[in-house]
Amino acid sequence: MLDGWLATLDRCPNCGLVYQRNAGDTWAFWIIGDRIPVAIGIAAIYLGFRPQTWIEGALFFGTLAVLLIATIPHRMGLVVALHYLTRRYWPDPDDAVPPVSLSS
Repeated sequence: MLDGWLATLDRCPNCGLVYQRNAGDTWAFWIIGDRIPVAIGIAAIYLGFRPQTWIEGALFFGTLAVLLIATIPHRMGLVVALHYLTRRYWPDPDDAVPPVSLSS
């Protein structure tokens, strides 16, 4: 599904599924996969985590940044998976989603 670190393939090499039909189709899922983890860090500070020194603050924000960067491929996969589920549950007649095959 991924081609390198940050780029997704246009379609599945096995079944031909187009991952993102239109450029804006995954916008809402990017909010879920990208902004909510950042909001959790902000909420941690707001709800009581108070760095007492600049070192603690730097460690907190550094750890948050490393976690967000390290999980980019996983979050991209989550975005594509959520988009696929919406295409399955609310199909568009113009969308050529391949049929589900239960055999391997």
